[in-house]
Amino acid sequence: MRRMQSRSFSFRLSCPGHSRTRAWFAIHAAWSGGPRAMMTRVLILAALFLFTSAAAHGTCTGSGTTWSCTAGSSIADVQAAVNSASDGATITFAAGSYSWASGTIALSTSKGVTLICAVVGGCSITAGSSTVVGIPQIVGTNSHFYRISGFSFQGGSWYTIWFGYNVPASNAVMTQVRVDHNTWTNLAGGISAIACSDDGGVGLCYGVIDHNTMNCNASCFLIYELGQYNSSLSGSSLGTGKNLFIEDNTVNISTISDDGVNVTDAWGGASLVIRHNHFTNISMGTHGQTHAGGPQNVEAYNNLITYTSSGHFQSDGTRQFHHQGSGTILVFNNQFTAAGTKNASDVISINEYRANPQYDGSMPTDAVQCNGTVNGPADATYVIDGNRSPSTTWHGYPCWHQPGRDFSLNYMPMYAWNNTWSDTGGEIDLVLDDAVPGTPDYFSTHMQYNREAYNEVAASAQTSPTSPFNGTTGMGFGTSANRPTTCTTSTETAFGKGAAGVGYFATDVGAQGTLYTCSASNTWTVYYVPYTYPHPLVSGTGSGPAPPTNLGATVH
Repeated sequence: MRRMQSRSFSFRLSCPGHSRTRAWFAIHAAWSGGPRAMMTRVLILAALFLFTSAAAHGTCTGSGTTWSCTAGSSIADVQAAVNSASDGATITFAAGSYSWASGTIALSTSKGVTLICAVVGGCSITAGSSTVVGIPQIVGTNSHFYRISGFSFQGGSWYTIWFGYNVPASNAVMTQVRVDHNTWTNLAGGISAIACSDDGGVGLCYGVIDHNTMNCNASCFLIYELGQYNSSLSGSSLGTGKNLFIEDNTVNISTISDDGVNVTDAWGGASLVIRHNHFTNISMGTHGQTHAGGPQNVEAYNNLITYTSSGHFQSDGTRQFHHQGSGTILVFNNQFTAAGTKNASDVISINEYRANPQYDGSMPTDAVQCNGTVNGPADATYVIDGNRSPSTTWHGYPCWHQPGRDFSLNYMPMYAWNNTWSDTGGEIDLVLDDAVPGTPDYFSTHMQYNREAYNEVAASAQTSPTSPFNGTTGMGFGTSANRPTTCTTSTETAFGKGAAGVGYFATDVGAQGTLYTCSASNTWTVYYVPYTYPHPLVSGTGSGPAPPTNLGATVH
């Protein structure tokens, strides 16, 4: 991740020729008079200055929480409005063209603001090699509301919108961010439209990125959330508002330039909910535990991934959802499309790089393989593995931030269901992928089906309490009436760091369904409820993260 480049501002004055001619004749007439015309001359010169200044670029006017900018307003005009506006202000931009290719509109850390085009897509923004708009630092808990909406960004070879491009080295979070109804065209390959935090600091973004459209000529990111290790995080934010929601977006990549670029990426404790999107020729993905601890949790559901370009690594379906491995992961109700021959063996791929010495990432040099011999002060101070005895059996298990555990090492397995091929409806399972085997390799010890991950037993919904899922292994989905009456809990439940087992997603319980897990023999317990959709900031009811919704009562 590169640092912000230095900024420079330039202004160009111009005005329509015919107006300029009329002004010249007025000045000539006044100047040809005697001393009594002096005041007239002064007034005309002042008027001409104001006229030509207004014609050179737009202006932003307003007060308090209501501001407006005319077409052509410069970065300096907008910055002046942002600086003068009150907390919670809305700055409305007239439809037209804006040249913001050099310099950055810096939002305040002490007051929120909405930047919105009066006509969705009607404000054409020329972007360049600088961040167009962002907040320099994420400081403490910033609960102000920030929204950027309705703009059409043309070009750009930098992160167009960047929250926290100079993050201080402290645990910080923005709790109310919304980026919506924007369009990106011709964004440079490998560049992110939206970024949160910086690899030199520690910061998170909660909120929603919704109803945006990206049309890239090369592989590019919609969102990149990163940072150093965040020591303030514990447990899981699964099913809560303490996530960054990516919902109802459309991304089209015309030329796959880099199979390693995902439409989403996250590490450093970030938590993502990716839902109701359509991505073409680009996959969903994140980094993992070896990148500053990896994401805390990831939920991906109701997405459509379509590949139309063949001859690439992911064209046949390979790793169209790829998580390098950390925290709790839920993947359900997604449809995948291959360009040509299908490879169903690794569409939804989960890694765990600390299972072998060939780990990938930027962990400290002494934060090596999870093998039962390194722990606590002998390692990086924050990397504390479970180190269950005997080490010759468990080899460090459970490992710090490994998939299927929350950030407090509590047992929280992954579940995947109703993921299918879009054309045939064929079943797609979550795959535990030992991607970089080495010697010794403890992947099969750390990562196991029906312990770390539970897959549906069939692509079809439940037809009775015993078919196709009977409560013994894996999981099922369907109406609550068809949930099995008996169920099997995991052997991990006996260790007292979380109780879970086979799963069942009841499609008719709650607005979006409810996931139950077998917390004890023949005992179903609420494990997860999808967070409100649309996101409260979309519906206008948001006022910060909601309390957890994944804490439910036990159902016998």
